[in-house]
Amino acid sequence: MAVVIRLQRAGARNRPFYRMVVADSRRARDGRFIEKVGYYDPIQKPDVISIARERVAHWMGQGAQPSVSVRQLIRRFDQRQAAGGAVPSTVDPEAETPTAAAGAEEPKAEPTS
Repeated sequence: MAVVIRLQRAGARNRPFYRMVVADSRRARDGRFIEKVGYYDPIQKPDVISIARERVAHWMGQGAQPSVSVRQLIRRFDQRQAAGGAVPSTVDPEAETPTAAAGAEEPKAEPTS
């Protein structure tokens, strides 16, 4: 079984969002995969790249071949990490945003009339 690390397209029409997955090379692009190892959101400015670097290294050590686009994203991710960018190494895109997870909105001051 030839294992590859490639992008799986998600998102709506004209609003692409890509998951970086480890998959059997014989499977369809958006088909079944072995493990999700990151994501790429080109719509946000600046674009968001999140990669579980240790899992990618593990799979590459097992013989998985990254696609050309994944190889470029890994290189860009590593450059941002080296430059001290505030890019987290592992983030779950389905998780709530930190502001939404913090709970309700801030208490409002009551008028003193």
